[in-house]
Amino acid sequence: MKIEQFIALRYIITKRNFQFISVITILSLIGITVGVASLISVLSIFNGFQSLTKTQFIGFDPHIRIVSEKGVWINISDTLINKIKDISEIKILTTTIQGRIVGINDTELQVFSLVSVPKNDSEFLDGVRKTTIFGKFYLETPDSYPSIVIGNALADRLRVLPGDTLKLVSPKIIEQTLVSFQRQKEIKAYVAGIFNSNIKDYDIMYGFSSDELGKRLLNPKIGNYSSIDIKLNDISKLETIQKQIKKIINNDAIRVLTWQDLNPDLFNIMKFERFATFSVLSIIIILAVFNVLISLSMTVVEKRQDIGILKSMGADNKIIRNIFIWEGFIIGAFSTVIGTLLGLFLCWGQINYKWFKIDSAKFIIDSIPVEVFTQDVIIIAIFSLFLTTIATIYPAYRAMNTKVIEAIRSE
Repeated sequence: MKIEQFIALRYIITKRNFQFISVITILSLIGITVGVASLISVLSIFNGFQSLTKTQFIGFDPHIRIVSEKGVWINISDTLINKIKDISEIKILTTTIQGRIVGINDTELQVFSLVSVPKNDSEFLDGVRKTTIFGKFYLETPDSYPSIVIGNALADRLRVLPGDTLKLVSPKIIEQTLVSFQRQKEIKAYVAGIFNSNIKDYDIMYGFSSDELGKRLLNPKIGNYSSIDIKLNDISKLETIQKQIKKIINNDAIRVLTWQDLNPDLFNIMKFERFATFSVLSIIIILAVFNVLISLSMTVVEKRQDIGILKSMGADNKIIRNIFIWEGFIIGAFSTVIGTLLGLFLCWGQINYKWFKIDSAKFIIDSIPVEVFTQDVIIIAIFSLFLTTIATIYPAYRAMNTKVIEAIRSE
């Protein structure tokens, strides 16, 4: 152990009377510990809720969606689609026909978005299947009668239950009715099931069916689709696969979007929440570090004679400076380690023992979700150590410039 480190430790754990300086040091230790533990715990809770939200959206949205840059419909050859399918990381690829339609049940009427996929690709809607709470999930009845699965809020607006028949009208049908001066022809669909995604916009604005119903309602040209939707085996490779698909298509008139592009507001809110939380809780550490600055500054005043004696014995300015830098660093490192361990312990306990529970009858989870990201823990620890080190600069500089004669003569 170097002389600077030894003296710094002695100044921290010296057997002096319980003075004001030692009180400030203890408060600094507690403040940094609490600040670091709070940051790790709260950010991990945000990570848990964000992962839960992400899982919900990904259950309904594709990981990657291919759409037209301009216009409603996209026309891609089967050859190009097969080339995209050959990418090994693609789990499932499907074509969709979707658009706004009107649902009618007696006097009830509601506009919503119909998403229709080929009945052989119903696996793509596995997220809808898993959240179907009433009835059953299927896109077509055994006797080939069109069926539809709708959100619970939409079902409530239209006052329908599984087994009811819903009349559907599209803008195309309304236009043809007005032009031909004929009676409006609705298309009937069997309500097979009702899902509850716990995403407000989805539950009130979406219905899912087979592409046969979508074609009858929206009447696209042969070979035209609203989008080509893709789900991956590993979502962490999202950007890599997006670039591969763009390279295969090589057409500026076609856009390749990720789920993040489809939900920009949600993604931006997630980033803002993390930044705002980190900024607010960082104030705890900043205040504690300010206490370290005060404690070290007062220690320099208290130890003036010691500094003078050390200088008279041959200690240079570098040694004097390093004593107080090490003192602040030791305080910061010790409290950062304790705070990190405390924060990780709280997260571990919540993950394994669910200390903080939630009423599962009202919510889709039974406890506060927690997910610890290694990079978050590292950034918080470095941030705490960085601030503590910065706080040592002024006291160390002041100690280094202490005059030997004045220091030795001082009482």
